[in-house]
Amino acid sequence: MRMIALVLAATLTVSAQVGQSFPYTNKYGRATYEYRHQGLAVVVNYDYSQTHHDGPWLLIDVALGSTDRFVLHRNDFTLVTPGGETIPLATQQQGEADAERINLLIQNARIYRRNIDSYFSQRDRHEPIRFFSLPFTRSISDEAIVDNDRVATGPLLIRTTADKWPAGTYRLVLDNEKAKAELPIILE
Repeated sequence: MRMIALVLAATLTVSAQVGQSFPYTNKYGRATYEYRHQGLAVVVNYDYSQTHHDGPWLLIDVALGSTDRFVLHRNDFTLVTPGGETIPLATQQQGEADAERINLLIQNARIYRRNIDSYFSQRDRHEPIRFFSLPFTRSISDEAIVDNDRVATGPLLIRTTADKWPAGTYRLVLDNEKAKAELPIILE
């Protein structure tokens, strides 16, 4: 009984710390977070990557909507490590160079991926985010439209220069001139 109380207390402490570090953010499930503030909504899901980060790649699914229309660019997203290093999204060329490993990642993650556009009222209209072409054979785009009429959705791939991603709390940062958000990416 005492052990259960200690585990529960530790869990609540971590949740409180995450809540304080990431305002306007709510957690839904193990690895789904929603940011809502000033007309901007961003939802991320990384169920597979949360526990399978023993390689150089992370897969994070993202969906966005906004009352203010803006153009989302590939370089608007970065991942900040627990140590403060900022890592940009991977390039199409990095993906093509490691296509076999990414295809395996996508295949293994398939059953873990969630439909995150259901967090939005306009879920019947989609704007695909095509920062990556999976399996690297179709055209890509460095931008997508985010607005109140449709949900912009797509995968984000991030590559570390190390062999694997250490456990810890990372920060997915959206930094656009019209939209700013930070969401936790917690790797166990």
